[in-house]
Amino acid sequence: MPDKYRNTKKPLILIVDDVVRNLQIIGNHLIETGYDISLAMTGEQALTTAKLIKPDLILLDIMMPNMDGYEVCRQLKQMPETADVPVVFLTAKNDIDDILKGFAVGGTDYITKPFHKQEIKARIKSQIELKRSRDELKSIADEINLLNNKLNTELSIAAEYFRSLLPEKIDNKSISTYWHYVPTQKLGGDAFGYFMLDEENFVFYLFDVCGHGIASGLYSVSLLNILRFRNLPNTDFRQPKDVFSSLNKIFQTTEHHGMYFTIWYGVYNIPKRELNYSAAGHHPSVLFKSDDSFCKLNEGNFIIGGMDEYNFKQETLKIEPESELFVFSDGTFEILTSDGTQWTINDLIHFLDTRKDKKASELNNLHKYILGMYGETIQKDDFTILKIVFH
Repeated sequence: MPDKYRNTKKPLILIVDDVVRNLQIIGNHLIETGYDISLAMTGEQALTTAKLIKPDLILLDIMMPNMDGYEVCRQLKQMPETADVPVVFLTAKNDIDDILKGFAVGGTDYITKPFHKQEIKARIKSQIELKRSRDELKSIADEINLLNNKLNTELSIAAEYFRSLLPEKIDNKSISTYWHYVPTQKLGGDAFGYFMLDEENFVFYLFDVCGHGIASGLYSVSLLNILRFRNLPNTDFRQPKDVFSSLNKIFQTTEHHGMYFTIWYGVYNIPKRELNYSAAGHHPSVLFKSDDSFCKLNEGNFIIGGMDEYNFKQETLKIEPESELFVFSDGTFEILTSDGTQWTINDLIHFLDTRKDKKASELNNLHKYILGMYGETIQKDDFTILKIVFH
């Protein structure tokens, strides 16, 4: 155990006995052994002194006038200042019932009279070491709790910052956007965004970084800011394959501790009603047309950073008025239900097809439905889904 947690002060022992001779004998022996001592001759004095000095150990005589040792011990254990202080009873009684009564009120050991120096030394040493070990462990636990609280506070701030990076919802004559995002932890690996690249082209994307927690969250923030601020030199953001090629150079898994991400990226040209799209390691998105038919949109590229050189491909699709596109992470469908059934992307598509409406209430309802499938209120993966309506 690190030295900073060790208590190097001499142990302080409170001796409580109504017989002066006993106080002298035990006190002198403990001083010779290397302990500091404090004395009390009554139960009342013992309670006051113990609360004030907070000793490492209390040697407590059972047979005392007015307040016996059992009652003193009972009250010591009720006071926060002394509840953790070990109490060793001093007793002339060898009756098992008396000994058990001492343990019942909170005693940790007993020493019988007449005293034997070696026995006193051994029992006190054992109790002091146990007390010091408990104190050291408590100090470590307190420091861990303090660090955890600090970390949780910082994570909450980071999560608020991450939330601030997510886009506002859009509702205009050309496009409406809706989304629902719930990470498993304060920081998740999922993220998404959209923006007007110019007067004609609307860019949107959703990516899923492997893993969960701080590492994935920091990776996700880095990637999100690169895309938000178009910080990819010599890249045509109207072309998904160009964006993927640039990202592939930056985010090689061998240079990022094996971390990787999947991504779906689309560019909608509003006047032409054309969607250029591609996916890298990501599952299909789903486009519902105005006649309620649907199609899966995917281009089976490899994950970003998996290969040094990769020829990414993309597709172009005409978009009919009032078509609805759903882009989502795997946390919306890769679900093992409480009864052992595996939910699939086709189950997700059926859910959206039968429940979608103009207010996009299906997004929130989907999350509730998934929690119900888990059989608990704790989700197993980040939940992210983006709905885009092309008017």
